[in-house]
Amino acid sequence: MIKQFLIAFFLTILSVYFTFAQTNNTDSLIEKLETRINTNEKVNILLILSESFRAQNKFQESIDYAEQGLKLLKHLKTKNKIKEQFLKITAESYFLLSDFENSLNYYNRLYKYAGINNSEDFIAYAHIGFLKNYWQQGLYEKAAEEGIKAIKIFESLKDPKNANIAKLNLALIYLDIKNYKTSEKIFDDLLKVKSNYKDTFFIANIYEKKGVIKYYKSYFPYARKYYQKAYDLYRIKGDELSAAVELGNIAETYEKEKSCLKAIKLYKQAIQIEKKYQYYSGMIFLYEALGRSYSKIKRYSEAKNSYKQALFYIKKTGEHRELPNIYNMLHNLYAETGNYKKAYFYALRNMQIKDSITGENVKTKINSIRIKYETEKTEIENQKLKSEQENQKKKNTEQFFIIVIISVSFLFILIFSVLLFRYNIKNKKIKHILAEKNTKLNEAYSNIKKSIDYAGKVQNAMLSSYTETLKILSEFIILYKPAYTLSGDFYWSKKINDTVFVAVGDSTGHGISGALLSITGMSFLNEIVTEDYIQTDVILNNLRSKIKHRLNQKGDFYEQKDGWDISIFSLNLKTLQGQFSGAFNSLYTISEKNNKKTITKYKADRQPAGIYYHEKPFKHQNFKIQKGDIIWMFTDGFPDQYNDDGNKKYSSKRFKELLVSISDKEISEQKNILNSEFTKWKGNFEQVDDVLIMGIKI
Repeated sequence: MIKQFLIAFFLTILSVYFTFAQTNNTDSLIEKLETRINTNEKVNILLILSESFRAQNKFQESIDYAEQGLKLLKHLKTKNKIKEQFLKITAESYFLLSDFENSLNYYNRLYKYAGINNSEDFIAYAHIGFLKNYWQQGLYEKAAEEGIKAIKIFESLKDPKNANIAKLNLALIYLDIKNYKTSEKIFDDLLKVKSNYKDTFFIANIYEKKGVIKYYKSYFPYARKYYQKAYDLYRIKGDELSAAVELGNIAETYEKEKSCLKAIKLYKQAIQIEKKYQYYSGMIFLYEALGRSYSKIKRYSEAKNSYKQALFYIKKTGEHRELPNIYNMLHNLYAETGNYKKAYFYALRNMQIKDSITGENVKTKINSIRIKYETEKTEIENQKLKSEQENQKKKNTEQFFIIVIISVSFLFILIFSVLLFRYNIKNKKIKHILAEKNTKLNEAYSNIKKSIDYAGKVQNAMLSSYTETLKILSEFIILYKPAYTLSGDFYWSKKINDTVFVAVGDSTGHGISGALLSITGMSFLNEIVTEDYIQTDVILNNLRSKIKHRLNQKGDFYEQKDGWDISIFSLNLKTLQGQFSGAFNSLYTISEKNNKKTITKYKADRQPAGIYYHEKPFKHQNFKIQKGDIIWMFTDGFPDQYNDDGNKKYSSKRFKELLVSISDKEISEQKNILNSEFTKWKGNFEQVDDVLIMGIKI
């Protein structure tokens, strides 16, 4: 996400300088070039055209006219700053085309020419250009050094606006290497000066920056609000490319809120716009995010294609800074799909590249650069103070200067020594840990699958023990289809005297975490239901208390909300009196009245059996059961399954209609129909959740 933020930042800052160029007069200027005008006029027109096309995000046209201007300047003996402007525009345009080799070449030319002419402002612009190119290539130390140089020059020129822009660049580097404390401090300082600038692009950038801060604090609706403000300002200014970047940021907030289909739609829109402008840097982020969203809804084939597109543009541009994320995502994708050989390959690639790009050694060196800058800045301030005191007390000047130099030098040596010592210790630990992990990684992958398979057998054995109790109820079916080897769905039963208790539950999470909760739920139910008779609402209240106590849940905002969606049904075998309580999971009964099948829904309480923001006691419902009635208990896996296209759920309404339509069949045949219908509806789409349906015919 920070990658997308930086892209928008560079685009908007560049747009500030060129907003005066209007698209509607470019044609007349191009025609004028063909007329007989002197060389000076041609150069001025070429400068306006290159700036105008740059403002329209037509980077190649901007480069073409700027290079024509540079050729004409060879025949002029001008000493103004037109050549610096041409070099700066060309370097920026190549950067935005992700051609970093040519971009660095022109920034070097700008730096040398500005140095010859003592143009300190353009020297500073060259340093910012170096920063951007080094940042894109993951060379954070070099990027930080260039940022410090630019800040020093702009401060010496009394140019606070450009100094703040350079500081913001530096803050973004710290944010990119996950040094959030330092970056947020710089952001907060810059927010205080926002009111000093009235131009739209700078304000849009501030909104985007505030969105990034909210995003990293996981306040996604607030982050989206600021991204939307920035998006609206870019649209008003006609900056389609920067607006596309904001679409990607907005999409990422939806992705974090698990609205993946909405996020996918916005990512695709942004990709089309950035492809139009050949903005490969932004496309790397978008394809990476698109693949991540597909993975979250288990559309692994499309996720893999998206990651490969991101790798293609990384290879095309040489931007290696996103490689750790993509390798890690490919590792997770292949691990989830059972291709452990490729998962292991990408895990190793991730560790190798991550240490070289974002390791502790890089962070330490960048912090050293910042400390050096701040130390030098302090020294300059002390020099000023010393100069003022010199006019008043000349005799004390030499002594004061010596004290300041010794103090600063000692502080610098002390800080450097501590950092160097900590770095050596961490480096030794990391090497030792990596050596151990590399020897055990192969063994771990083979053991994990064996352990999961064995745990699945244990879980199935526990469920089978409850099936024996259900045989008392004459006819029943259980359709049990875990999404993985281990399941978060479970069923339970127990007979006490003349009453049979039955439960169908859906645990928080899937796989291993869900299975652990399902086993915990069965264990708790065995402990709770021990008396001659107990009401179903009392069972749920006790179940909620036990899980809160076991997990030490206090109701904190960031606390994991573990528990169950569960339905509990009891039946007196003599009186056929039934009782039901539910936590999100309702119960259906199908009866025959006047030769017509009718379905009745007994609604569950809208709260889980676990920690909840608005807890209240569970209720129970009593009802009479007739011979021939069918009781249906189920989790949400069947109704929530997507079809083959991945754009429609089966839905609760369709599920109820199916149960009524098959109610005349034998109970065993109804199970076959349910299984066939689920398989047909799902098609080639991945199963998104565990499926559990229990039917009991009285």
